Amino acid sequence: MWIGQEGAMRRILACAALLLLAPAAGSTGQVREAFAGNPAGGASENPAIEVGFSPEGTAESLVLKVIGSARSSIRLAGYLFTSPVIVRALTDARHRGVDVAVMVDYRNNIEDARSRQALNLLVTSGIETRTVDVYPNHHDKYIVVDGRHVETGSFNFTTTAAKRNSENVLVLWNNPKLAGQYIAHWQSRWKQGQPYQSTY
Repeated sequence: MWIGQEGAMRRILACAALLLLAPAAGSTGQVREAFAGNPAGGASENPAIEVGFSPEGTAESLVLKVIGSARSSIRLAGYLFTSPVIVRALTDARHRGVDVAVMVDYRNNIEDARSRQALNLLVTSGIETRTVDVYPNHHDKYIVVDGRHVETGSFNFTTTAAKRNSENVLVLWNNPKLAGQYIAHWQSRWKQGQPYQSTY
């Protein structure tokens, strides 16, 4: 009985510590540390949250961390897709045996030479890629990794988003229920997409 009470007390103290660490209204920079816990790559299986921002550099770094954490699957939904750094991270994941699939907006990527080059590299690396044209804009921007972790936010998968725009990235680690909702949404849009054919 005492062990159960001690465990409950530890949880109460941990929650109190988080409240004490949380930033005051209007402050920035501490939420990430207060709530990040031990994200993917560590021993913890508990839910955790991380945030990153552009152009400060932490947004792109966090996206790359998410992709690098993948062990079995990556499902990416994007609007604009031109980033060579993210292309490399996805192809590296594919080469280490991760099942990677990418879906992006049709018009804004087919009309842009940099986007076509990025999509060509994905396809020639064996990554199944589709474009979606049934909406005025396929504006989704998220990644689901291993059916457990979700990266979302305003961040487009572009160099401009990483280096010039004001953007945000939010990662919810170890949240299979949330990841399942994103996967269901991803599958519904994937069915509406058309396979991208490399122009090489």
